Amino acid sequence: MAFEEEIEQTITGRTYEECKEKLFNAYGKDFRITDKKIDFRPGGFLYLKKKPVTVVTYVVNHQKSYSPDSGRYSYQEKYSEEEQMAKNREAILQNQSNVMLNKTINEMSKTIEDMKNEMSNQLKNISISAQEKHESIKRIDEMLEQNEFSFSYINMIEEKIRNDFSLEQLDNFDLVERRVIDWIGESISVAKETTFRPPHVFIIVGPTGVGKTTTLVKLAAQFVKNYATSHDGSRPEICFITTDTMRVGAMEQLERWGKHMGSRVYKAERAEDLKTLYDENRANMDAIFIDTSGFSPNDATHIAQMKLLLEVPGMNPDIYLAFTAGTKARDLQNIMQNYEPFGYKSVIVTKCDESEQFGNVISVLFDKHKSISYITHGQVASRDITKANVIDFLIRLENFKVDRIHIEDKFGDDR
Repeated sequence: MAFEEEIEQTITGRTYEECKEKLFNAYGKDFRITDKKIDFRPGGFLYLKKKPVTVVTYVVNHQKSYSPDSGRYSYQEKYSEEEQMAKNREAILQNQSNVMLNKTINEMSKTIEDMKNEMSNQLKNISISAQEKHESIKRIDEMLEQNEFSFSYINMIEEKIRNDFSLEQLDNFDLVERRVIDWIGESISVAKETTFRPPHVFIIVGPTGVGKTTTLVKLAAQFVKNYATSHDGSRPEICFITTDTMRVGAMEQLERWGKHMGSRVYKAERAEDLKTLYDENRANMDAIFIDTSGFSPNDATHIAQMKLLLEVPGMNPDIYLAFTAGTKARDLQNIMQNYEPFGYKSVIVTKCDESEQFGNVISVLFDKHKSISYITHGQVASRDITKANVIDFLIRLENFKVDRIHIEDKFGDDR
């Protein structure tokens, strides 16, 4: 219960102005003078004289409320309704802020504690895992390492083994090995054949030294062969365009192949050149094969310039990224990342005859969610390119006992 009550008080001073100044310093404007008078108080030596003083009677604009807890009255300053609402709102917001801050601190403390517990459990699990790793898992890990699979890929396979096999089943290594080979095959994505309206534009990009020009010619030779098969032996109209201005002899190399195949070869040094050549040939060509310069995957400037050169309106090219089979997994990660702006949908793995392990390629393609279209091997343009298939990768797994009949039944549709 709250009510207003005016409590009169007095204050003394030498003058009335001095009393008012004292009241102002004490209460600001929150006081009202009700009376004033002159009084004589004892003063002087031995208090024998009477000294005049001003006595001011006043009230302070307080609100009196009774607190049941303390059993006494307390006083609060009076405010206008608008000021009181503002102060109440400020108090509520401050209280909410304090509640939210305390809640956030408590949540953060709990999160930190949970993280500490989780890290502790993980360290325990790692220690237990290292000590209790089953012999079959150890053997599989070693075999995957020999085939140059990445660390993350090996961990993925190991996790699948732990989740899918009981301790009793782990004792059957042949069963584990067979399942792991299946998992590897399932992780390989082979690009599906797509149909393009003429002209089908092929572009190969990639680092220097991976054999892009030779691979482009191999693609052209395969296109001609497949076209003849599906068109009663007739020959398609194709041409080559090189944008490679960096490598000495690039134009001459492509011209030799073009002459051998009876196809025209053009050179485009600028985006305007490529657009003009495309516009001039699009109406009478079944396919156009565009050769590109090779750069270090870290040469961001030249890679960006080449991307701009290849951006011809309406061309809608089929872009492939080429890299060699023997490239280390870490380098493959870097190559694929830096050529991502070209929007390639699949890759061509070159020089497969120069490598014996393909775990690096399988691991990175799986990690990057990319598919593989072709593999190349050897220098004979008319035949040394093969449409990628899962079986070819699985039969090359070193030290794995591959059941050829089983994998052909399971993955034969990818041929």
